[in-house]
Amino acid sequence: MTVLQVTEIVRRLDQGMTRPFLVRAEDDALYVAKGRETTQRGLIAEWICAHLAQRLGLSIPSFSLLQVPSELAAALGPEASALGQGMVFGSLKAPGVQEFAVTQLRHVDAGQRRLLLAFDWWVENADRSLSPHGGNPNLLWRASESKLLMIDHNLAFDAAFDEAAFFATHVFRQDADAVFGDLVCRAETSVLFDAALGCFDAALQSLPAGWLWLDGTAQTLPVQVDFDAIKRRLSLRAQLERGFP
Repeated sequence: MTVLQVTEIVRRLDQGMTRPFLVRAEDDALYVAKGRETTQRGLIAEWICAHLAQRLGLSIPSFSLLQVPSELAAALGPEASALGQGMVFGSLKAPGVQEFAVTQLRHVDAGQRRLLLAFDWWVENADRSLSPHGGNPNLLWRASESKLLMIDHNLAFDAAFDEAAFFATHVFRQDADAVFGDLVCRAETSVLFDAALGCFDAALQSLPAGWLWLDGTAQTLPVQVDFDAIKRRLSLRAQLERGFP
């Protein structure tokens, strides 16, 4: 995948726990950039999930690796440590979108809701909650097309994933029976997941080397991510053991 140079750091955004940065890249497009404050493990999860979601045909913003020059990072001042220099994860800033609200639930295509619910269960991502009282769905909505865009997967592959809490809080929890209670839907979705897993190794091979070390260089301790264990959890056999299908 092509690496784009960041030419301008526009500002820090207020959205999300990690408060990413809005940057401009050499292609003159704007990107939402996540760096050091997301943590290496979070960046790795973003990268792998973006590839899996893309292979499944789920709607996500175009993504890329972005290179932040040291002089731009230094110009940030006190916030430089939040983004860092070197390689970061970038999502193309989508035009004409707003944060997803509970009032838009009825407008979302049922097939899209169900696949997204199943995807979050598959990658053990509990960070997509919403109720009439609020939440954090990590979804964008383009009203002109009645289309969702899914964002923020830095908390995926959660070793402490609580399935009961997931089904109690997920934004599309009302579709759980249609997905997990229907034998045909379960079997079809499982086949899709197994096929999408074919891009896992390529996603790993394209990971920036600096994300695999705590300070971004091979002179310190490696990041504690067991890629073999993650791949096993995503496998068809693990789906069967977890009750899907």
